[in-house]
This record gives sequence, C-alpha cells and structure tokens, in this order.
Amino acid sequence: MDDLEKIQNEILRLAYGYFRNMDFSEGFSCPLIPRISREYLKNRIVIMGQETNTWWNMIYSDHDIKEWCAEKCLSEGYDKFVRECVESYGGKFWEFSRSLYKAVFKQPICNGDALSHCWMNLFCIEKCVCRNDKDKKHLPSQNRNLAKRVMNVQRDFVYEVMKLIRPRIILAMIGKKNDDLFKRNVLGTDCVNYSELFEKKKIVEFKVCDKSSPLYETLILRTYHPSYFMIYMSKENREKYKNIIYDRIETFMENSK
Repeated sequence: MDDLEKIQNEILRLAYGYFRNMDFSEGFSCPLIPRISREYLKNRIVIMGQETNTWWNMIYSDHDIKEWCAEKCLSEGYDKFVRECVESYGGKFWEFSRSLYKAVFKQPICNGDALSHCWMNLFCIEKCVCRNDKDKKHLPSQNRNLAKRVMNVQRDFVYEVMKLIRPRIILAMIGKKNDDLFKRNVLGTDCVNYSELFEKKKIVEFKVCDKSSPLYETLILRTYHPSYFMIYMSKENREKYKNIIYDRIETFMENSK
C-alpha cells in the first residue's frame, strides 16, 4: 500500500467515525468526502467552498457504512462529479477555480480523471430534501441554526483531514461571516492572526500562531465566494480582486521553493 492509498483509507476511516451516526431522517445530504490525487501530493493545494449545495442527491441504504463512504460518497459522488462536470460546470466557484489554474499554475484543473488539488467544503452536508427552497434555508451558509447543527455532526472532520493531507496552500472562498467556524473547525484553533488584503476583510490572509500546528507554515487565504466578486463587483474591482489572490499565491509559491 503506497502513501496515497494510506491517506485515502485514513480519510475514509475518519468519515466513518464522524458520519456513521448521521440522522438521515432530517434530510441531510451525503457528506462531501475528498479524493486525494497524486497531483495533489506534488502541490498540496486545497480549494474550499461553502457547502455541497446539492452537488449530489441524498442516497442512503442500510448496508455497511464503510462501503457506503467509499463507493457512494467517493466513487458515485466526488469522482463522478470531477470526471464529468468540473471542466465545464457553470457555477462561479468552478469558473474561478479554472481561471486560477490557468493564470497561476499554468496547468489544467484536472489531471486525467482526478483534480490537481483537493476540493473540500466548509460544510460537508446540507438539507438536501429542501433543495427547492427559494429562500435557501437548506444551505448552512444561509441558515445559521442549520450551520450549528451541521457542525454538530461533522465537528472537526475537515481539520482532521487537513492534518492528514498537510496543505501548503488553502484558498477558502467562504465569506467573512464564516470566519469563526473556519478557524475552529478547519484550522483547529482560534489563535490566528490576519492581514486584510482587500477592503472590509473581503480577502484575508490568516496565519496560525501555534508553531506545533500542521498548518503553521500554510498560506491561508479566506475570500468571498466567487458568486459575489464575479457577479456583483465592477469589472475593475473584479480584476483587482482576482489579481490579489493570484499574486499572493504566486509570491508564496516562489518564496517557498
């Protein structure tokens, strides 16, 4: 068993521990469990969105949940989406992710059927049965009570994954209202310094203070979701916003060689 397989198996073990007692009668979606690729192990870049947003319909049966995590969440969910949708999907999250790869990394967002980075979401589950709710109350990012319930289920699952995969760069496009959840449940600490890179904390660089943290040397950028800056900003500010992200990542990569 090589390192890649060991890491992926450990992620599945974590997922089993965190999600085996989920109450699906509430209508939660299947969790987003990431696939780690060989390309990721070369560059160690995580791009994080807000929530699953019905990327995959709720599917559940009573067979062994270990098999369910591996076959349903990974093979039928994550892998299928990457293979069939990522390079052409019209959502602003993926549109910006593709532009980032083209501008900064000079390589495709996918290598074969696998992502060149690790895609994760702050909220791993949502209220899938309510996906036609026009008020978007099924989305944790729009419903703070639901956000708390989701975090009660997933707790620090994302942070535990981060400890395993040791990212060099985290680009979290989640918006500033999720900062506290991001620090506690993704970075594993509230002891974080920040630098404001764009007005009103729309782009923030976080720095984990604890030298013993696996994320101490990680570049951590928290930005607004691309749906905001790619639609509602003026063209001039949009380009400025994107270039700040591009330039900071490029500078970090150059200085950390």
